[in-house]
Amino acid sequence: MESPLTIIAVALVAFFIPAGQATEPRRVEQAEKSSQAAAGESIPGIAEEWRRLYNSGDAAKVAALYAEDGYYLSAHILAHGRMAIEDYWRRGIVAGGHIDFIKPLAVLHSGDLGYAVGTYQATNAGVTVDGRVLLVFKRTGGKWLIAAHETVVRDQP
Repeated sequence: MESPLTIIAVALVAFFIPAGQATEPRRVEQAEKSSQAAAGESIPGIAEEWRRLYNSGDAAKVAALYAEDGYYLSAHILAHGRMAIEDYWRRGIVAGGHIDFIKPLAVLHSGDLGYAVGTYQATNAGVTVDGRVLLVFKRTGGKWLIAAHETVVRDQP
C-alpha cells in the first residue's frame, strides 16, 4: 500500500490552470497575470481552491478537475480515469493528508493544450515532505482539465 504522504503529494496540482489563451507557448509573466485578474481568475486563486477542496475532504470535487480519461502517475501508482483518480485522492484524504502549500514555477499553454510545473509541501501524521509536480492540461468544452498529472516526492533529508 502506498504511503499517505505519497498520496497527498500527488494531490497538489489542479491549481495551475491558466485562464487565458496564447498563440505561442510562454511563461506566465506579469501580462498573463493581469489578463487572468481581468477574467476574475488567478493562478494563486485556483491553487488555493484546489488545496481547499483537498484539505476539506472533497475527493469528488478534486477529481472533477481531471478529464474523464485523465491519468495520475507516480512511482507507486498509475490511475486512469476520473473514478480511479477520485478513489486515489479519497484514500489520501481518509489517511489525514494535508496540503501545506503549492508553488507554481511555470505555466505554459498554446491552443487547447498546456502544462504546469511546480513544487509543493504536504504534511501527514506530523511528517512533512516536499516534491515536484508536472501537469498536462487540455481544454474541453471551454474548460481546462488535467489530462495527465505526475508527482515526484523529493528524497527527504
